[in-house]
Amino acid sequence: MKILPRTTYVNTAYNHPEDKSTLAELARDFRCKNAFFERTDVIGLLLRINKLCMAKVKYFRTNLDKFEPLKYDYKRGFVTVPLWNSDFLRHRASGYILDYRYLQTITVYDDFVALCNELEAFETEKIH
Repeated sequence: MKILPRTTYVNTAYNHPEDKSTLAELARDFRCKNAFFERTDVIGLLLRINKLCMAKVKYFRTNLDKFEPLKYDYKRGFVTVPLWNSDFLRHRASGYILDYRYLQTITVYDDFVALCNELEAFETEKIH
């Protein structure tokens, strides 16, 4: 009979002491004080869950009206949903759809600024 190491449960997610899986990392990373949830808004929570930096949170907070929250449905394609339920943001002026997972991959500040400038260029084209 093989004896397995002791397991623990953290935030209802399985956390094995020797397990370095994504599920265990998520359980550890999402531990927040209740005060954080009480102080922040939906966009702050959503972007924290998706592990986006504060520069991205600040940009999307100030420019949220320029984006439309979306979710992908395999039968209907991209559908508009409330912000708390979204997986994507569509930039209204350009039609670009930004996936939160793609935004995670942008780790260099200048690359994010270049993306913002590109999106804002579409807005100035619509005005002129």
